[in-house]
Amino acid sequence: MSPRGKNICIALLLAAIAFGVYWTVRDNSFVNIDDPQYVTENPFVKQGLTSKSVMWAMRTTFFFNWHPLAWLSHMTDVELFGLNPRGHHLTSLIIHIINTVLLFFLLNRLTLTAWQSAFVAVVFAVHPLAVESVAWVSERKNVLSTLFWFIGIWAYVGYRERPGSIRYTAVCLSLALGLAAKPMLVTFPITLLLLDFWPLNRFTAVEGGSNSSRGVMRLLIRAVIEKLPLFALSLASALVTYIVQVKSFAVAPLTELPLSRRLATAAISYVQYLRKMALPYDLAIPYPYPETLPALKISISVLLLVIVTIAAIRLRRSKPYVLFGWGFYLIVLLPVIRFVQTGRDAIADRYTYVPIIGISIIMAMAATDVMSGNRLRRYCLTIAAAIVVISLAAVTWVQIGYWQDSYTLFSHSIKTIKGNYMAYNNYAMAFFEDKQTDKAVEFLNKGLQIKPDSSELNYNMGEALTRQGKYDQAITYYARSSALMFFDGEAVLNKRYGIVSLKEKDYAGAVSYFRISLAAHPMDTEVLNNMGIALMGLGKPDEALEAFSRGVAVKPDSATLRFNKGLALKTAGRLQEAVAEFEEAARLNPASETVRKTLEAARGQVP
Repeated sequence: MSPRGKNICIALLLAAIAFGVYWTVRDNSFVNIDDPQYVTENPFVKQGLTSKSVMWAMRTTFFFNWHPLAWLSHMTDVELFGLNPRGHHLTSLIIHIINTVLLFFLLNRLTLTAWQSAFVAVVFAVHPLAVESVAWVSERKNVLSTLFWFIGIWAYVGYRERPGSIRYTAVCLSLALGLAAKPMLVTFPITLLLLDFWPLNRFTAVEGGSNSSRGVMRLLIRAVIEKLPLFALSLASALVTYIVQVKSFAVAPLTELPLSRRLATAAISYVQYLRKMALPYDLAIPYPYPETLPALKISISVLLLVIVTIAAIRLRRSKPYVLFGWGFYLIVLLPVIRFVQTGRDAIADRYTYVPIIGISIIMAMAATDVMSGNRLRRYCLTIAAAIVVISLAAVTWVQIGYWQDSYTLFSHSIKTIKGNYMAYNNYAMAFFEDKQTDKAVEFLNKGLQIKPDSSELNYNMGEALTRQGKYDQAITYYARSSALMFFDGEAVLNKRYGIVSLKEKDYAGAVSYFRISLAAHPMDTEVLNNMGIALMGLGKPDEALEAFSRGVAVKPDSATLRFNKGLALKTAGRLQEAVAEFEEAARLNPASETVRKTLEAARGQVP
């Protein structure tokens, strides 16, 4: 068989392995962490590919990031599959399979080692750490951005082989598209410098028959200058992401998390990821930020990182792949290693989706060195590699099952990570969404026992108690919540206070709270509707009519707003206009007996 035929067969085998291992993901549901914001409850995404939704995707910084390509990807899925999770999961799987095949061809092109490249690609395909990126619909941005990462590297290799403006433009375009899917690609230009070192070997300068450090430095400077447009793209993306996350209160200030603690967390996280790559037995989501960092753990982590880094540098001539792989691992993880602390979790499996490649390359190339010239050793290592791949695939198969739905995912996380108050919160909200409010309160209480100052747990307890009619208690929990996980905590809390006041028939109090909320979010139709109801309770139908009319202008297909607007018109004595609104409400909600009877009564009163 020709080398080309062999490579095609390997690529097909890799695709089949990835497809087989992940096939059960098609039966998984959406989960209640990020999926509502990205898909199931996002009004723009649910529209599919419309001019309005596309413009929103291009402009929005909703959910702490600017990543229009990710939004467009979800909108395309809705256009094709609606809200059937099967199609959304299969799209992510297809992209993951493409990534696997691309990685194989890319490494084979760079290193000319088919089987070593296949090993790196299959580990990438079936490692359990990749499950979070593939099985979680909201992480479409991760697999999608990686696709453009690999395309960008492929374009760069082509550019190095035959330099030209068109090929360089292709590299820049790939980076721009990748950044538009997820800002994780900010380290892309540095990884190209690593490729220049090995396997492209651009920094080998020979002057007068010997290596020249001055010549190497000149080549390095030239390589950096060559990539300045790429660095500019990365810098622009990093600045936009930082500004958006600061404005969204997603970045913890230094007063809350000092630099020393961030550095200690980063060192521990680097080592934790390595351990999870080697022994992926306790994978979960999310991993709460540790309350304490033992000094011994910090010391061991720093010492290990220093030792490996020094060893990689010392081996740079005899085994350059070690420095490449180790540097790739360290650098690609850098944006998410928590120097800039965002979110409440310290680490996340999805962050290793690309960095694991560096470690796999070290393993594969080191195995090549060990195997050379010894048939028995080669057989033993081949068997060992097969055992590793089969073991990883088996764990991945099990891990995919944990992503079946919110119940299985977070019950597993609770069992896996001791004191996982964040998992208790999402597990409780799964019950809340299924109208099992008592069970939700039970698990929210368990979470609050672990983390009594959790904004999210306190806020959701307020929601659950409001549903139970325990308004005084609900207000207490709302007050304990700073609601910083929302885009405007004050607006959200005043909205909840207003709803509680409305249920207690404190109409004046409700109106005052709703006015504060509307000042921040003037098109919130839920607040506009409740504002109108409160104003009707105060005997102010004209003001209520204004609130309902504003709501209908934003959401004309809302039967509730149409009906309530009709009631306000009827109270104001404008019967013919009221009948028109009731008719529209009946058209939008023909099953409502209340709407039908109210419409008939109003028609009978029209002169």
